[in-house]
Amino acid sequence: MTGQGAHWKTTRLAVALVGVLGGQARAAAPKPPTIEISVIHALHADGGLSIDPRLRDLPQLTREQPFVRYNVYKLLGRKELVVEAGRPVTERLVNGRALQVTLLDANEQDGRNRFHMRVAIDEPGKGSLLKLLEVTASGNEPFFVGGQSYQGGTLFLELIIRP
Repeated sequence: MTGQGAHWKTTRLAVALVGVLGGQARAAAPKPPTIEISVIHALHADGGLSIDPRLRDLPQLTREQPFVRYNVYKLLGRKELVVEAGRPVTERLVNGRALQVTLLDANEQDGRNRFHMRVAIDEPGKGSLLKLLEVTASGNEPFFVGGQSYQGGTLFLELIIRP
C-alpha cells in the first residue's frame, strides 16, 4: 500500500504501540513504600504474661527495656499508610494525639533498603507537633516509639516501613 492508506496504518500502529508501551511503563513504576503502625497498650497487672496473639513474634516485649516492665500487651489497632518523600502522613492515636511520620530519604546500603524518617507526636492543647526523633530504619524491621500514658498503662507504637 502506498500513499495515504499506508500512512494511516502506520499512524494507527504507532498509536497502538505508544498505548501498549505507555501502559507497561506505568505498570513498571515502583510503588511507594508504606508505614505500618501498630498501637500497643502495655500494662502491669496481676497474673502472668499475656500477649495479644495478633502481635507478631516480637521478642522485644519479653527481653528488652522498657517492655519488660509490663506483662500484658494488647494490640489496639494497626494501620498501613503510603509514605512519599517529604510528604508527612498523620494518624490519630487512641489517646487523641496525632502521630506524624515523614519520609526524608530512601536509599540502599549494603544491599538493604534504608529509610530516614522523622516521627513526631503532637502535644495536647498545643496544636503543633513536637519532634520526637529522626531514625534510619531498614525495610521490614520494626522500631518503636513509646512512653505515653494511657488507661493505667503505656502506649507503644511499633512502626515498620514496607518497601
